[in-house]
Amino acid sequence: MSREVPKAAKLRPGVRFMDVGGMMHTTLTGACPDCHQAQAFDGAYRLHATCTNCGVRFERDEGSFLGALAVAYGLTVLLVAIAAVMLVVRWGLFDGLAFVLIGVGVLGVPLLYRSAKAWWLWWLWAAGFVLRDDDVAVKRPQDR
Repeated sequence: MSREVPKAAKLRPGVRFMDVGGMMHTTLTGACPDCHQAQAFDGAYRLHATCTNCGVRFERDEGSFLGALAVAYGLTVLLVAIAAVMLVVRWGLFDGLAFVLIGVGVLGVPLLYRSAKAWWLWWLWAAGFVLRDDDVAVKRPQDR
């Protein structure tokens, strides 16, 4: 099976941060950040172990996606603040405003988590933490 390596995958990890188009594609579609061909997600929130097209391993160790939860939480706080300003400007302080904002917050995290996880996956890839298994073996030889 012939695997074509995209232009962004050939870049050094630090330079990959300039690939804004790739970042948007990965974040919005959930595609593999390395090849942009296969889906990184195996369900609503679960990632495949490796890319089905290029073989990039998405999660090296447990808990590496806690950062994605922090990003989703931060985006939800921003969403609640924007909703609060819009509601107060439109209707003023009204009874039930707190319940509406709590509802926005409770729904915000699960709705934003997939995009946040896809963005976090792209960020880890751009920083050089998401690699193929054979690339890791070349960069970190086994201790003898």
